[in-house]
Amino acid sequence: MRTVAVIPARGGSKRLPRKNVQPLFGKPLIVWSIEACLAASEVDAVFVSSDDQEMLELAAQHGAQTIERPQALADDATPKIEAIRHAHKWLQDSKGLAPEIIISVQANSPEMSAHDLDKAVQLLTRLDCWEVFSIDENDAMNGAIRALRTHCLYNTFLSAHMAVVRANYVDVHTADDLALIERRYGDVESFVRAKQA
Repeated sequence: MRTVAVIPARGGSKRLPRKNVQPLFGKPLIVWSIEACLAASEVDAVFVSSDDQEMLELAAQHGAQTIERPQALADDATPKIEAIRHAHKWLQDSKGLAPEIIISVQANSPEMSAHDLDKAVQLLTRLDCWEVFSIDENDAMNGAIRALRTHCLYNTFLSAHMAVVRANYVDVHTADDLALIERRYGDVESFVRAKQA
Protein backbone atom coordinates (compact mmCIF):
# COMPACT_ATOMS: atom_id res chain seq x y z
CA MET A 1 0.00 0.00 0.00
CA ARG A 2 1.70 3.18 -1.22
CA THR A 3 -0.57 6.10 -0.33
CA VAL A 4 -2.95 6.48 2.61
CA ALA A 5 -5.29 9.39 3.30
CA VAL A 6 -5.86 10.27 6.95
CA ILE A 7 -8.71 12.61 7.90
CA PRO A 8 -8.27 13.95 11.46
CA ALA A 9 -11.74 14.71 12.84
CA ARG A 10 -11.97 15.30 16.56
CA GLY A 11 -15.36 15.66 18.21
CA GLY A 12 -14.82 18.98 19.95
CA SER A 13 -15.00 22.30 18.12
CA LYS A 14 -15.54 25.71 19.66
CA ARG A 15 -16.73 28.13 16.98
CA LEU A 16 -19.15 25.69 15.32
CA PRO A 17 -20.13 22.85 17.67
CA ARG A 18 -19.99 19.38 16.07
CA LYS A 19 -18.49 21.06 13.01
CA ASN A 20 -17.45 17.95 11.13
CA VAL A 21 -20.97 16.48 11.13
CA GLN A 22 -22.79 19.70 10.25
CA PRO A 23 -24.99 19.21 7.16
CA LEU A 24 -24.02 20.66 3.79
CA PHE A 25 -26.19 19.95 0.75
CA GLY A 26 -27.73 16.96 2.53
CA LYS A 27 -24.54 15.32 3.82
CA PRO A 28 -22.41 15.70 6.95
CA LEU A 29 -19.37 17.87 6.24
CA ILE A 30 -16.82 15.09 6.71
CA VAL A 31 -18.57 12.80 4.22
CA TRP A 32 -17.68 15.11 1.32
CA SER A 33 -13.98 14.77 2.21
CA ILE A 34 -14.25 10.99 2.64
CA GLU A 35 -15.90 10.64 -0.77
CA ALA A 36 -13.20 12.74 -2.45
CA CYS A 37 -10.50 10.52 -0.96
CA LEU A 38 -12.30 7.33 -2.00
CA ALA A 39 -12.63 8.66 -5.56
CA ALA A 40 -8.94 9.61 -5.86
CA SER A 41 -7.06 7.12 -8.02
CA GLU A 42 -3.76 7.84 -6.22
CA VAL A 43 -5.18 6.99 -2.78
CA ASP A 44 -5.04 3.33 -1.75
CA ALA A 45 -6.91 3.56 1.56
CA VAL A 46 -8.84 6.15 3.57
CA PHE A 47 -8.79 6.41 7.36
CA VAL A 48 -10.61 8.75 9.73
CA SER A 49 -8.87 9.45 13.04
CA SER A 50 -11.19 10.60 15.80
CA ASP A 51 -11.84 10.56 19.52
CA ASP A 52 -15.58 10.73 18.81
CA GLN A 53 -17.67 7.56 18.44
CA GLU A 54 -20.34 9.21 16.28
CA MET A 55 -17.63 10.45 13.91
CA LEU A 56 -16.08 7.00 13.68
CA GLU A 57 -19.41 5.31 13.01
CA LEU A 58 -20.28 7.88 10.36
CA ALA A 59 -16.90 7.40 8.69
CA ALA A 60 -17.32 3.61 8.61
CA GLN A 61 -20.82 3.94 7.14
CA HIS A 62 -19.38 5.96 4.25
CA GLY A 63 -16.49 3.68 3.35
CA ALA A 64 -13.58 4.94 5.46
CA GLN A 65 -11.60 2.82 7.88
CA THR A 66 -11.34 4.17 11.40
CA ILE A 67 -8.65 4.94 13.96
CA GLU A 68 -9.61 5.63 17.57
CA ARG A 69 -7.56 8.58 18.70
CA PRO A 70 -6.68 9.02 22.40
CA GLN A 71 -8.31 11.94 24.19
CA ALA A 72 -4.83 13.28 24.95
CA LEU A 73 -4.42 13.92 21.20
CA ALA A 74 -7.84 15.46 20.66
CA ASP A 75 -7.86 18.82 22.40
CA ASP A 76 -7.48 22.35 21.07
CA ALA A 77 -3.77 22.44 21.83
CA THR A 78 -2.84 19.26 19.95
CA PRO A 79 -1.01 20.00 16.68
CA LYS A 80 -2.49 18.14 13.70
CA ILE A 81 0.90 16.52 13.02
CA GLU A 82 0.57 14.61 16.32
CA ALA A 83 -2.71 13.07 15.15
CA ILE A 84 -1.07 12.08 11.86
CA ARG A 85 1.93 10.58 13.68
CA HIS A 86 -0.43 8.58 15.89
CA ALA A 87 -2.28 7.35 12.80
CA HIS A 88 1.01 6.33 11.18
CA LYS A 89 2.08 4.33 14.24
CA TRP A 90 -1.37 2.75 14.45
CA LEU A 91 -1.19 1.71 10.79
CA GLN A 92 2.14 0.04 11.47
CA ASP A 93 1.23 -1.60 14.78
CA SER A 94 -2.40 -2.59 14.11
CA LYS A 95 -2.46 -3.15 10.36
CA GLY A 96 1.15 -3.92 9.50
CA LEU A 97 1.09 -1.13 6.93
CA ALA A 98 4.06 1.02 5.96
CA PRO A 99 2.76 3.53 3.38
CA GLU A 100 5.30 5.61 1.51
CA ILE A 101 2.98 8.64 1.41
CA ILE A 102 0.42 9.93 3.89
CA ILE A 103 -2.05 12.64 2.94
CA SER A 104 -3.48 14.69 5.78
CA VAL A 105 -6.94 15.66 4.55
CA GLN A 106 -9.08 18.28 6.25
CA ALA A 107 -12.58 17.17 7.24
CA ASN A 108 -13.87 20.74 7.07
CA SER A 109 -12.88 21.36 3.43
CA PRO A 110 -15.94 19.86 1.69
CA GLU A 111 -15.05 21.37 -1.70
CA MET A 112 -12.04 19.07 -1.91
CA SER A 113 -11.84 17.13 -5.16
CA ALA A 114 -10.33 13.78 -6.04
CA HIS A 115 -8.53 15.60 -8.86
CA ASP A 116 -6.66 17.87 -6.43
CA LEU A 117 -5.73 14.94 -4.19
CA ASP A 118 -4.36 13.05 -7.19
CA LYS A 119 -2.51 16.13 -8.37
CA ALA A 120 -0.80 16.50 -4.98
CA VAL A 121 0.45 12.89 -5.01
CA GLN A 122 1.52 13.09 -8.65
CA LEU A 123 3.43 16.30 -7.99
CA LEU A 124 5.12 14.77 -4.95
CA THR A 125 6.25 11.83 -7.09
CA ARG A 126 7.19 13.72 -10.26
CA LEU A 127 9.27 16.34 -8.46
CA ASP A 128 10.58 13.89 -5.86
CA CYS A 129 9.36 16.24 -3.11
CA TRP A 130 9.07 15.55 0.58
CA GLU A 131 5.80 17.43 0.94
CA VAL A 132 3.04 19.00 -1.17
CA PHE A 133 0.43 21.24 0.42
CA SER A 134 -2.57 23.21 -0.81
CA ILE A 135 -2.73 27.00 -1.06
CA ASP A 136 -5.64 29.36 -1.67
CA GLU A 137 -6.08 32.17 -4.20
CA ASN A 138 -3.97 34.46 -1.99
CA ASP A 139 -1.10 31.94 -2.01
CA ALA A 140 -1.67 31.16 1.67
CA MET A 141 -1.53 27.61 2.98
CA ASN A 142 -5.08 26.48 3.74
CA GLY A 143 -4.50 23.10 5.40
CA ALA A 144 -6.95 21.22 3.17
CA ILE A 145 -4.37 18.88 1.65
CA ARG A 146 -0.93 18.01 2.94
CA ALA A 147 0.73 15.07 1.20
CA LEU A 148 4.07 14.01 2.61
CA ARG A 149 6.49 11.14 2.59
CA THR A 150 6.23 9.25 5.84
CA HIS A 151 9.88 9.78 6.77
CA CYS A 152 9.08 13.52 7.01
CA LEU A 153 6.48 12.96 9.74
CA TYR A 154 9.20 12.88 12.36
CA ASN A 155 11.49 15.63 11.09
CA THR A 156 12.82 17.96 13.76
CA PHE A 157 13.99 20.58 11.28
CA LEU A 158 12.30 22.92 8.81
CA SER A 159 10.74 21.23 5.79
CA ALA A 160 12.57 21.18 2.49
CA HIS A 161 11.80 19.94 -1.01
CA MET A 162 8.21 21.22 -0.99
CA ALA A 163 5.67 22.01 -3.71
CA VAL A 164 2.13 23.38 -3.73
CA VAL A 165 -1.22 22.80 -5.40
CA ARG A 166 -3.73 25.61 -5.72
CA ALA A 167 -7.07 24.67 -4.14
CA ASN A 168 -9.26 27.63 -3.30
CA TYR A 169 -11.46 25.94 -0.72
CA VAL A 170 -13.52 27.47 2.06
CA ASP A 171 -12.09 26.34 5.39
CA VAL A 172 -15.29 25.78 7.39
CA HIS A 173 -15.16 26.98 10.99
CA THR A 174 -18.47 28.85 11.37
CA ALA A 175 -22.09 28.74 10.21
CA ASP A 176 -21.24 31.71 7.97
CA ASP A 177 -18.62 29.56 6.19
CA LEU A 178 -21.26 26.91 5.47
CA ALA A 179 -23.61 29.60 4.17
CA LEU A 180 -20.84 30.95 1.93
CA ILE A 181 -20.42 27.55 0.26
CA GLU A 182 -24.17 27.21 -0.21
CA ARG A 183 -24.29 30.64 -1.86
CA ARG A 184 -21.25 29.89 -4.01
CA TYR A 185 -22.83 26.80 -5.60
CA GLY A 186 -26.57 27.22 -5.09
CA ASP A 187 -27.56 23.54 -5.09
CA VAL A 188 -26.09 20.09 -4.64
CA GLU A 189 -25.92 19.36 -8.37
CA SER A 190 -23.73 22.41 -9.01
CA PHE A 191 -21.60 21.55 -6.00
CA VAL A 192 -21.00 17.97 -7.19
CA ARG A 193 -20.22 19.15 -10.75
CA ALA A 194 -17.63 21.60 -9.41
CA LYS A 195 -15.96 18.85 -7.38
CA GLN A 196 -15.80 16.62 -10.46
CA ALA A 197 -14.50 19.29 -12.86
